[in-house]
Amino acid sequence: MAVVLPPKLSDAHPRQTQIQTAFSVSKLISKLRSKRFSKRTKKDEAVVDPRPPLIPSPLPLVLPQHQPALSQLGWTTITFPQPQSQLQISSQTQPHELAPDPAPGPHPLQSASQALFAAAQQFFDQPTSLKEKWKHRLGSEEGWSKIPGEKEFITLRTLAYTPDLLKAPAKRYWDLMGAHLSSTLGRISTSLSLPDGETQDLRRFVGPYAVMGAAENSKTATMLRIFRYEGWAPKIVAEPHADLGLLSCVVGDVPGLEVWNGREFFDVERRYGDGGGQATVLVGRQLERFSNGRFPAGGHRVVSYGAAPPTPPPSSDEPRYRHSIVFVLRAHEPVVIDSKALETQITGSWDDPVFGITAGELYEQIRRAHFNINIGVEEREEQRRKVLARKGGEEREGERKALGNEASG
Repeated sequence: MAVVLPPKLSDAHPRQTQIQTAFSVSKLISKLRSKRFSKRTKKDEAVVDPRPPLIPSPLPLVLPQHQPALSQLGWTTITFPQPQSQLQISSQTQPHELAPDPAPGPHPLQSASQALFAAAQQFFDQPTSLKEKWKHRLGSEEGWSKIPGEKEFITLRTLAYTPDLLKAPAKRYWDLMGAHLSSTLGRISTSLSLPDGETQDLRRFVGPYAVMGAAENSKTATMLRIFRYEGWAPKIVAEPHADLGLLSCVVGDVPGLEVWNGREFFDVERRYGDGGGQATVLVGRQLERFSNGRFPAGGHRVVSYGAAPPTPPPSSDEPRYRHSIVFVLRAHEPVVIDSKALETQITGSWDDPVFGITAGELYEQIRRAHFNINIGVEEREEQRRKVLARKGGEEREGERKALGNEASG
């Protein structure tokens, strides 16, 4: 990659780290977009998107420099306002480089994620026999799952099937993040020249999902998934994929998430520095369809970078993990889709119009076109083979795999 980034952002003062990180990621976005299209052939250059540009509609908690990334690359970063006591603004700091509205304490979403991380670590530290009680007939779609050598995770859909020690922090985080992503979806609607009301166009697909339900009959397609990735050796722990829903938000306690920029993977979480003041928002395949491609699905993967042993070094049998919280906002399944109602000058006409089917039925169509990375290795490989067979064989498999086109999270 030809982008020069500060080598050790975490060594800087927290506020300077935030400013440098914002600068680094925004420059990256600009350069990657120019690189991505700089080698087009004359034939490629003849294919120009005739649709008007998006209407400016600032995304909540996203710095101005990072606003274009969601529509251009399928991902962007949110930056939580930092407490006033932590700010040390230099004379060179420009107003546009500051996070919006510095607050007197941690942002509610930030403190909610920290509380959920603490509870999740307690859950995962339990004996396997206790965690196995939370296995579910839906497999990876609900309850506790483990893929030996890779990860274990718990998928929460309602409070009714949530361990007691996770209930309060999970409910708090879900409700805050659900409201945040619903608001983000409203801004995306505005950018596409669609109404942004809670019951209109894109936001009507949120339905009741912004709030975590209590009973089994309040189960939603939206989910909260908490991961614990195994080991500390350098390796890929979640292969390239894109999520299937509308929007996802990822928060990690150790850097590991990498995002696809059109040419290669970018280690976005390593650019955040210390302090836990950032998270990553990803476009899912449902939103890619509903926006008629104006917001592409964000390809990503998770890696373990390895690390120099701390001083004093841990005992050889001491486990080390990366934990992450992933909130996946999926479309409310009963909502009936009419692609004509989602067409504007900015979205253009759908090449593959949809009318009279539900969001749940469309989700199943999308799901069948991808294999699931959160299932056992043998089952995953069988799904991969079937998907490739349906798509005409294994030619260009390497390119498709790099883009995460066949995989889903």
